Amino acid sequence: MSKQVLFWEKQETSGSEYLELSYVDKTIRAESTVLFLEEGVPQKVTYSVKFDSNWVVKDLYIMNHTLNKTLSLSSKEDGCWFDNNGLEIHSLRGAIDIDISCTPFTNSLPINRLTWTADKPTVFQMVYVSANDLSFKKVKQMYTLIHDEENRTFHYKSGSFESPIIVDKDGFVIEYPKLFKRSY
Repeated sequence: MSKQVLFWEKQETSGSEYLELSYVDKTIRAESTVLFLEEGVPQKVTYSVKFDSNWVVKDLYIMNHTLNKTLSLSSKEDGCWFDNNGLEIHSLRGAIDIDISCTPFTNSLPINRLTWTADKPTVFQMVYVSANDLSFKKVKQMYTLIHDEENRTFHYKSGSFESPIIVDKDGFVIEYPKLFKRSY
């Protein structure tokens, strides 16, 4: 088993994230704690994600400790998602990746799952999870590789929001301007 630690600081408000990645056989697991202020209220969110070796999400468990609320989702490779009772959530069908609002880590998932060609936009169906209330929905997001050297820069777009995202050679976010910056 190998382990990797990543640490980000929020840029717009106070907050940080401590994430541990574990690699065992053909499974990747992320365990994280995120602390931040949301409209002046301290928040603590923890999450755990299990992936296969191709960064395809298998299981997600997330808890907003401030609300004492949890969410558990699992998926199959064909983009079918299930709740903790094993019931399919039809509104999420077709989504492969997740995007948790309080972390830059989940932006790394589609980046690490694909081989990229510069200036070729790729649209993803994502399960977007709001860390504030643990609501979720399927959304479209677009990533375009615009700079490919030691660090890669992607142009990210979701709805009317657009931003560059800079990742390291392993595909993990270094900087998400004005939102997150990795310090370890």
